[in-house]
Amino acid sequence: MRALAILALVFVCFTTAAQAQSLMRYYRMAYGLSGSWSTGSAQTDITQTSGTGTFGTDVDRETFRVSTRNGHFFTRNLLIGLDVTWEQTSTEARPTPNPAGARTEMFERRLFIGPLIRWYQPMNVRWFLYPELSFGYSHYGNEVEESDASSAALPVSINARGFGVHAGAGVGYFLTRHVVFDASVRYMHAWRDGTYEIPGFPDRTVDMREYDVQFLVGFQLLI
Repeated sequence: MRALAILALVFVCFTTAAQAQSLMRYYRMAYGLSGSWSTGSAQTDITQTSGTGTFGTDVDRETFRVSTRNGHFFTRNLLIGLDVTWEQTSTEARPTPNPAGARTEMFERRLFIGPLIRWYQPMNVRWFLYPELSFGYSHYGNEVEESDASSAALPVSINARGFGVHAGAGVGYFLTRHVVFDASVRYMHAWRDGTYEIPGFPDRTVDMREYDVQFLVGFQLLI
């Protein structure tokens, strides 16, 4: 028990000292803009059972994500605000070999809007850490089109809405007293339901559960 008490006292003293030496002041508002972009490709070759050749797919994928997280400081460390995140992923797949020029294109779009809670913890003069949590409305849209040199299939789409949660942490570095470089990682989980649509056919019900890990880099303005 004595050891735990000493550790707790050291932590409190460290936190107090870090806050005293930090550039963190009694700000009123925080405005943040961050995002990420990734692109990649994959090639799959599978040997024919007869051993006469291979078949497979070539896939290209690109993802763009942007998030604005803004809020009001209720205390020196506690921020409550709003998280708005938008994401788009485009994927193109082609079979190999591909004498007919077949191609499948898919576009995915996600939107999240919800209240944000964040705690700022100074670590030294310029660095601070923050855990954060946001939860709210989540929307998903998906469009798939298949075509080849002679024809095109009917487009297929999914539209689903529901509830999402973001939980994560980040690190900030004061470039000036008001401008902060920001990097964060967070876990996203969403529960949605909606419709699966093909033109000219009855809609089908969709039940979705999705999760991923998101990395964001950007800036904060503290005023």
